[in-house]
Amino acid sequence: MSTKTNEFAKIGKLVNTIITRYREVRKDCGIPDNGWHSRTIERMATPFIKGYFTLAVVGKVSSGKSTFINALLGCKDLLPTGHDQTTCGVTYIEYGENPEVTIVFGDGHKKVIKDDISGKIKPHVAIPEKYHNLPVNNIDDMIMGGFDFKKIWEVHNQLEEETLCPAIDKFLLKDYVEHRKKKDIAIEVRMKYPFNEELKGWRVIDTPGIGAIGGIETRTKQLLATQKEDGSREVDAIIFLQNGSQTLDETETKKFVKEQLDNLTESDKDRLFYVLTHSSSSDFVTHKDSKIDFITKNYGSKIKVLTYADSLLYTFLTDLEGSDMSLDEFMKFAQPNDWADDEWRVIMGILFQANLQLQQNHDSFNHDTMLRIVKEWAHFEELKNEINTFAKNEKQKTLRNLLNLIATDYRGFVHQLDKDKELVDGDLASINNEIRNVEKKRQRYNILVQKADNLIKRDRINAEFDFIETKLRAFEGLKSIDSVRTSVTNLFDSVQKKEKEVFEDIIKQFSGFFKDFDSTDIVLESIDFKAIENEAASKSKESYVIEPERVIKHTTKADERIPAKYGTRTNSETKLREFKALTLKKARSQRDQLLPQIIEKVNNMGKQILDELNLKIKEELSRLKGLKSQLARKEEFKAENDAFIAKSHAASKELIKLAQDYGYKF
Repeated sequence: MSTKTNEFAKIGKLVNTIITRYREVRKDCGIPDNGWHSRTIERMATPFIKGYFTLAVVGKVSSGKSTFINALLGCKDLLPTGHDQTTCGVTYIEYGENPEVTIVFGDGHKKVIKDDISGKIKPHVAIPEKYHNLPVNNIDDMIMGGFDFKKIWEVHNQLEEETLCPAIDKFLLKDYVEHRKKKDIAIEVRMKYPFNEELKGWRVIDTPGIGAIGGIETRTKQLLATQKEDGSREVDAIIFLQNGSQTLDETETKKFVKEQLDNLTESDKDRLFYVLTHSSSSDFVTHKDSKIDFITKNYGSKIKVLTYADSLLYTFLTDLEGSDMSLDEFMKFAQPNDWADDEWRVIMGILFQANLQLQQNHDSFNHDTMLRIVKEWAHFEELKNEINTFAKNEKQKTLRNLLNLIATDYRGFVHQLDKDKELVDGDLASINNEIRNVEKKRQRYNILVQKADNLIKRDRINAEFDFIETKLRAFEGLKSIDSVRTSVTNLFDSVQKKEKEVFEDIIKQFSGFFKDFDSTDIVLESIDFKAIENEAASKSKESYVIEPERVIKHTTKADERIPAKYGTRTNSETKLREFKALTLKKARSQRDQLLPQIIEKVNNMGKQILDELNLKIKEELSRLKGLKSQLARKEEFKAENDAFIAKSHAASKELIKLAQDYGYKF
C-alpha cells in the first residue's frame, strides 16, 4: 500500500551526495572552508541533510486527526484515538529507530517512555472527563504564572468571555486548580517512531483540536507562524481535516470553516491541504462531486490543494496487504486483536457497502473488484502523492539555486588552477609581477566598492516600505482580534518579502558592477554575496517583529505568561478597540525601528564587501607567495593541478548527471 516515492528524501540524498563531493573537490584544490561560495552552499544544504519536511495536521476535535496521522505514518496505535481535549499544545512526531516519547512538564522535568509506548501518552496529556467544560489551557497558563485559585476566580468572567466556555463552576475550578501543579502540566510531547521508510525525513505535528475549550487555536496559529533562520516557515504544509460525511452547507459548519480559513494568513493558504475525511461514508460516496464543488466554490481561493481520504479504511488496506486474506471472503474475517469493536464495525460496514455497489453496477464480486472500489474510497495513496509533489516543488526552488552555485564554484576552481599553472610555468618574475598587481588592486577595490555603493539610492529604499502605514491604517476597519492578528502576520510577511527583494536587487547591483569592471578577476568572482548579506544583517540590527501583544502569552517561561492587565475585565468592543490601539502603537514603533535598521544593513553591506575583498586579497597574496616554492618542481605541480582540474571537471559532470537523473536541467 505504500507510496514508494519520498521526494524530500530523494532531494536530501541528492544534496548529500553532491555536497560531499563538493567538499572533497574543494579540499583537494586547496580552497579554504570559507572560500568562494562555500558558506552559502553549506547553509543552503543543511536543511536538506539535517532538516525535515514538516506537516502540521489541523482539524476539529471530531475530524479524525489521530486516526489520520496513524494511517499516514503506518502505525495504527501511535496516537491514542477517541479522546478529545488534551492539555498539551502540540505533539511532534519524527522518525526514530526505536519508539520513544519525551514529555516536558511545566516545572521543567521530563518523562521519557521507551519501546512500548502504546497507550502510555494519554494519561499525561488528557483531561479527565469532569473538567471538559473548563478552559483548562488558559487556567494552566495562569497556574504556570503563579496564580492560585483565588486569583483565577477573580477573573473567571473574563475567562468565560475570552474562551466562550460555559459558565465556570466555582467548585469544579477549585478542585482542578488545587489538584493541578506545574509538575502535572505537559507543555510539549516529542515522539520518535520507526514509521514507514517512505516518510523518513518527514516530521508530523499533531495540533490541539479546533473547537476544544481553552483558546488552543491560538497555539496552533503560533506554530504555523514560526519561522526558520532563513525566514521560511517551520511548517512546510498544513493538513486541514474536515469530516466529509457532514452536511457541508449547514449553517454552523459553513460558519466554522469560514472562520478558520479567514484566520489563516496568506502564507498559510499557500501551503494548505484541505482534506475531507471519512470518504468511504455512504453520504460522501453518494455526494462526493457536489461536496467538492461546494468547497471549491466557497473556499477555493483559500486552499492550495483540495482532496479527500479515509484514514481508517487505508489502515485496514495496509493490514490487508501483508496478509493472505481475500476480500471476497470478508464475511469470514475475524476481528484482529488490535482493532476496537467500533472500528471493526465501520470496516465491515464499508465492505458490505462495496459489495452492494458491485451488485448495483452488475460487476463481478471478487477480491480485485472489491479492492478497486475500497482503494478508490480510501484515496490515501493519491493524497500522499499530492503531498510528495508539493514537497518536490517547494524544495526544488532552493535545490536549483544550490546546484547552480556549486557549478559556478567548480568553474571558478578550474579558473584558479589554470592561472596557477600558467604562473608556475613562467618564472619568479611572473609570480612577483602578479603579486604587485594584486597589491595594487586593494586601492582599486576600495574605489570600486564606493562607486557601487553610491549607486544604491537609500531614499528609494525608504519609499519601498511606505506600504506599511497604508496597511496599518486599514486595521481600523477590522472587526475581530483574530482578524487583527492575521493581518499583522500578513503585514510582517510582506515586510520580509520586500526586504528580501531590496537586498536581492542590491546584490545584483554590486555583482553586475564588479563583472562589468573585470569579469576575469578571481577575487571579485569568488565573493559570496549572500553570506555577506547575512553577516551585515547580524551586525546591523536586533530582530524586529511586528505583532500584537497577547492577552495570555503561551510560552514555557512562567514570568511571561500573565500580562499585567489580566485582572481587569472589559467587554468585547472595548477589548477589540484597546487591542487594535495597542497593536498599531507597537507596529508603528517597530516600523520606525525597522527602516533605520535596513539602511544600517545597507551601509554594512558595503563595509562587509570591502572586508571580504581585503581578506581575499590577503589569501590571494599568501597563495601566490606559496607558488614560488613550486618553481623547483614545475612539472610535478602542473601535473597535480591537471589532476585537480580533471577532478573538478568530473565533479561538474557528475553534478549535471545527478541533477538530470533527478529531473533537473541546467
